Amino acid sequence: MVAAYRRVGGDLPLVMVGDAPYATDFIAGMKRDADPRVRFPGTVFGEGYRGLLSSALATVHATEVGGTHPALVEAMGYGNCVLVNDEPANRETAGDAGVYFDVEDEASLAAAFEFARADPPRARDRGERAARRAAEEYDWDLVADQYERLFRSLTKR
Repeated sequence: MVAAYRRVGGDLPLVMVGDAPYATDFIAGMKRDADPRVRFPGTVFGEGYRGLLSSALATVHATEVGGTHPALVEAMGYGNCVLVNDEPANRETAGDAGVYFDVEDEASLAAAFEFARADPPRARDRGERAARRAAEEYDWDLVADQYERLFRSLTKR
């Protein structure tokens, strides 16, 4: 992500949220090689995290496994333009709201970054599409109702 962002113009910051205490050398190298636009706040929870989501133009989800990722749905719900690793579960989650990239191809991720940076109104439009999709497909009441119907059908057997 950091290497791909070097290829992107402009002055928007890239905020790398999270930490991995088991990978200190890797993180130190990433920080050392990052350009000045990249910020590393570490792990952010609660209001701080919600503040980042509510002010982001786009969020990146480079996950490769794991099904429907809650962080992706959450970012969609905040109306972020979601830049998403093109793998089946992520594609099923984000649908036509996602901007897809190949996690193995730095140029592909740089192009996704550039999509958002070069035309913020278009990125915001994609974010609005993501918010609608999250509300329609991942509403907790809807999901709970579907589970209730499933469990009732199973108990009837």
